[in-house]
Amino acid sequence: MEQVSCEVAGVYLAIHDLGVAPVVLLKTQDERYIPIFIGLFEAVSIHSALNGPQPPRPLTHDLFSDTLTELGAALKEVRVDSVDDGVYYATLFLDTQAGDISIDCRPSDGIALAVRQKAPVFVDYELMPDSAVPRERLPELREFTEYIG
Repeated sequence: MEQVSCEVAGVYLAIHDLGVAPVVLLKTQDERYIPIFIGLFEAVSIHSALNGPQPPRPLTHDLFSDTLTELGAALKEVRVDSVDDGVYYATLFLDTQAGDISIDCRPSDGIALAVRQKAPVFVDYELMPDSAVPRERLPELREFTEYIG
């Protein structure tokens, strides 16, 4: 399957009719965005990895990233590869001493690791028509720092 390379554009608060929710934005090379709604803890983790400051003790994603490094493994890439009823699914691709392996994950966890490991994030091309939108079609966004202070 063809993959589209995406940049992690940031974590925001999306304002919509049902309230406020954290969202991570993936930006394509042609300036479209894939909004993925995520949990609060994952939003804090991704935001921290992108913007600092680093917490005094490792967060769960820091621990997992450090563990991979200590075991001689590396995250090769994260692929957001399917969506079902508005829920995205992803896969981690790891380079290990035992060979390449893939592990199912939530996109938010994969993105949190990718930011830390400086690994690329891809989205399956088949998801693009329904998922990628121009900036003006995104919900109203606020800076995540408005929530976390």
